[in-house]
Amino acid sequence: MSASKSAKPNKQHGNANPARPSSSASNRRDQVYDTFNVALDVTANIAEGSDILAPLKAVCRATKSILEVMQAIESNKEEWADLTRRLTEYISTFEEQITLLESYPQSGRPISKAFTRHLERYVELLKDIHSTVVNLREKRSRSKLSLLTGFSKFKIDVEEIRKFNRDIEDRHRQLMSALSIFIAAHVQALERNADASTILQLPTVAFIASSVHRTCLNGTREAVLQMIGRWANDTTSEKPIFWLCDIAGSGKSTVAMSAVETWQKEGVLGGRFFFSMASSEGSTTDKFCSTIARDLVHYIPELTPHVAESMKQNPAFMRSSLEEQFRTLVTGPLHHRQQHVILVIDAVDECKSGSHRKEILEVLSGAVRENKNLKILMTSRPDPIIEEVLGPLSIKSKMEGRLHDSSHRDNVNDIAVYVHGSLGEVLSEDKKQKLVEKANGLFIWASTACRLLTSKTSFSSPEDTYDRLISMEQTGAIDDVYDLVLERTDPEHRSVMCTMLALLLAAFEPLTLDDLNDILKHNRMRGSAKALVQNLGSILASDATTNLIQFRHPTIVEYLRRRSIAPSVGSNKVHVNITNAHGQAASWCLNRLKLPTEGLKFNICQIESSFYLNRQIPDLDARISKSIPRRLRYASFHWLFHVAETNEKGRSMLRKELQHAIQVPRVFYWMEVLSLTGGVSRAIDGLRALTRHAGKA
Repeated sequence: MSASKSAKPNKQHGNANPARPSSSASNRRDQVYDTFNVALDVTANIAEGSDILAPLKAVCRATKSILEVMQAIESNKEEWADLTRRLTEYISTFEEQITLLESYPQSGRPISKAFTRHLERYVELLKDIHSTVVNLREKRSRSKLSLLTGFSKFKIDVEEIRKFNRDIEDRHRQLMSALSIFIAAHVQALERNADASTILQLPTVAFIASSVHRTCLNGTREAVLQMIGRWANDTTSEKPIFWLCDIAGSGKSTVAMSAVETWQKEGVLGGRFFFSMASSEGSTTDKFCSTIARDLVHYIPELTPHVAESMKQNPAFMRSSLEEQFRTLVTGPLHHRQQHVILVIDAVDECKSGSHRKEILEVLSGAVRENKNLKILMTSRPDPIIEEVLGPLSIKSKMEGRLHDSSHRDNVNDIAVYVHGSLGEVLSEDKKQKLVEKANGLFIWASTACRLLTSKTSFSSPEDTYDRLISMEQTGAIDDVYDLVLERTDPEHRSVMCTMLALLLAAFEPLTLDDLNDILKHNRMRGSAKALVQNLGSILASDATTNLIQFRHPTIVEYLRRRSIAPSVGSNKVHVNITNAHGQAASWCLNRLKLPTEGLKFNICQIESSFYLNRQIPDLDARISKSIPRRLRYASFHWLFHVAETNEKGRSMLRKELQHAIQVPRVFYWMEVLSLTGGVSRAIDGLRALTRHAGKA
């Protein structure tokens, strides 16, 4: 029964065939036309698409639809077979290119106008071929009515097919050539992105100059800025280094910031480095070259491939001398630029090692001799080491005393502009003028005094503060001003204030408000970082974006370090215990390492294979940012130094935590973080420092 049931439909289907040929042919033709409508998508995709994949996929589908029409034509002739083979190969080529392009990031494959023109011409050819192929099929179908007519039409078909072959081969070659150029250009773009990713792995100093230093007020420092501007634009000058030399607090960094802003707009700024004694990284040359290199590719992007290539050719450059690092990362790439480039190096005297200061000056002096397009603006206090290196070279423009000397009327006028602009209606005009005279040309004295007078957290009236400032025996004596700042704090909170100041001094990188609060909480101390900054706003600042706490000027750091020496009995001067602060910071760091969620762990960045080199991981920075919290990075980099800088009593109290930190496998997790974040050399220096202190104990 089942057999008869299955036979019956077959029979009915067979009987129906004679009645449906025209309908079937029409349906197939409609289906072909519907299929080929995808070719119309190509034009739309070209017009609207920003990604190359859409039009390429549409072209591929359109070519396939033509192939389907051709295969529906009953013919074994060689020309049809050859065209079929060619179209099949072209489809395969398209699919390979699509697969290749799909492996590119979305941002690396936008469609270009040059490629679009060739794509549009190819689409037009496909439309013509489709139309002709469909017509040929209908002709061959009608040729069955007459053998002679069929033979004649067949001859015409052969010529048409051969023309198809030539046309499609020509257009396909043009399209593939354009596609190759397109892909090559975007491969170069991807390589540039890879170069940028490589360069972003260079270590850089965390100190943010703009959070402490500002540009000059309009109408101030005009004489000095004009002098620097003339030097920068003088292509015949034999003095490629401009040394702006003056005492602390005279406003050198402010002038440097103004120069940076101007040269950045003009496109000649190559990089900047602001040394700072308040930062462990900012007071050494360890990251000087790498920081300048990252600036170089930021301000002059066309140098990116040259910096990246130099890094690839010398992968161990970070272990090389400072001279070799600078040649690899800066002067070498600069040979590929014809226009002049200016570097700004501020506060060279705050590089704490005299040997490092001498080395960096020798490197910079050699660099300007080697590269005639390189100029350097350098600022510092008077320093015998700088004088020794630059003095005999006749490549300096020394301005010692120019910024603070009250005999230069423009210095006094500049301070007057600042004081009158800052105080407004706070004091009378004659009192403001007396403050200008009391500053004696020292800008840091005037700026700190103005912040004291306008502080919203002060319990003293502006008049009382003014009287204290005017009563100071010496004009321009900045220590007296800082004494006044700290004396005005509530005596009940002075102890915790000194503890927090000591922690800020002991930190090897600027701490955030939350970091400082977390250290206090870990050590079971009460205090508020936000309240500290608010009450000491005349000497402290917190960056609005990063919340990093910065000392407003190096003279504050020097003042507090002088206050770290135990005062004599009966003295009312504040005391800042930095040694104790190092012990508290070390305990906090060691605790951060062992936290269950934000501490050390196996494969912390979830890298797929341990066989990858760091530079082979394109999104390493993103992984680090996501998986290694800032506090864990700080702890990994600096815990050794904090342990080394505390006293023997402090190290004894940390013994149990130290034993936990060096246990396997935790020590391997720590080494992985160091490798990923570029902290291996820092850890080696820390181990040496700890060994030296342990040897002394």
